[in-house]
Amino acid sequence: MGTFQNLSAHREFCEALGRMTLSAARLESDMRTFLALNDIPVPPNATFGALAAKLKQNGLLSENGEDMLRTLKTQRNYLTHSLYDLFAARIGEGLMLREELEDASLLADRAFVLEENLSGLAQTAEKRISQLLKGDQEPGGLLFTP
Repeated sequence: MGTFQNLSAHREFCEALGRMTLSAARLESDMRTFLALNDIPVPPNATFGALAAKLKQNGLLSENGEDMLRTLKTQRNYLTHSLYDLFAARIGEGLMLREELEDASLLADRAFVLEENLSGLAQTAEKRISQLLKGDQEPGGLLFTP
């Protein structure tokens, strides 16, 4: 498990992973708030994927929005739930090759880009939420406009 210890000691990777996790939580909260403002109940523990599905089921997400959220969810889940299994060879190579685990800077860059993408969507969602709260727009529109 030498690779795991090296990666867990890599400051930039750990910071980027932490920021990415915070940004994902921010976007989840924004999706939950947007659904509530549209009178759509969701459990407080609904996952990223469940929230995205609720948005789609209720016509609040375009196909492009659905694709963006699905891609971000897949990338986020892989970084947060599959890295150790990839280290330990418990899963096959998927989004990443096992040899890429040796390059902590590459992984830090991937986490950083993912964090930027999640934060960008969260900012967009927060603008939409603000418009709804101010009464500038009526409920029922898309969360992300193409």
